[in-house]
Amino acid sequence: MYCVKCGVKLQEGVNECPLCRTPVWNPDQAKEQPAYPDQYPRAHRESNLPAAVALTVLCVTAVIVILTVCLKLYGSLNWGGYAISGVAMFYVIFALPNWFRHPMWEVFIPVDHAAAALFVLYVCLETGGSWFLSFALPVILISCLLSTALYCLLKYVRGGRLFILGGLLLGIGGFTVLIELFEHLTFGVDMFRWSLYSLPVFAVAGIFLLLAGMIPGLRHALEKRTFF
Repeated sequence: MYCVKCGVKLQEGVNECPLCRTPVWNPDQAKEQPAYPDQYPRAHRESNLPAAVALTVLCVTAVIVILTVCLKLYGSLNWGGYAISGVAMFYVIFALPNWFRHPMWEVFIPVDHAAAALFVLYVCLETGGSWFLSFALPVILISCLLSTALYCLLKYVRGGRLFILGGLLLGIGGFTVLIELFEHLTFGVDMFRWSLYSLPVFAVAGIFLLLAGMIPGLRHALEKRTFF
């Protein structure tokens, strides 16, 4: 064994070089340090509690202000009902998930759509309309199914994101036709006024992503550029 600095031959058992006082380094006794720790640290997540509290205070304050103004000016709720129900929908969509450190969006997405459906139902009833069941409700239900399915597929299915997104675009294209169909049945407007423009766009984009998922070269190029 020799000194790593001056090269002098060292006796067994010495801790430093007698000539240059350099600590002895023995490669046979050196312990290799792992590049990574044996246990991975837990993912650090900042608490969403401050945001939840702030949004709650904001929404409660807004409701109090709306009630005070409406009661003083009109002696009744008047337009305040629309505003308060809108604040309630805002709270469910944006504030409620912040009370949870790890919100399950496969649950909150349907909850958000339910909040939107209740808000639209209130508007429909207050305006004396009859379009909720034939137009608003099916549109909201289909939107809920599409968005929930997309989230679950992206979260739980490994790979195949091009196929998932391609299928989503095709679904959205068909969804636009259904929206116009519900509009036609409910309000009596002409069919295919705008959906025939949106359907080809979503269909072409969806088919392109499906083909890209089947062609290795194109798939790798898209994955590098878009992180699919």
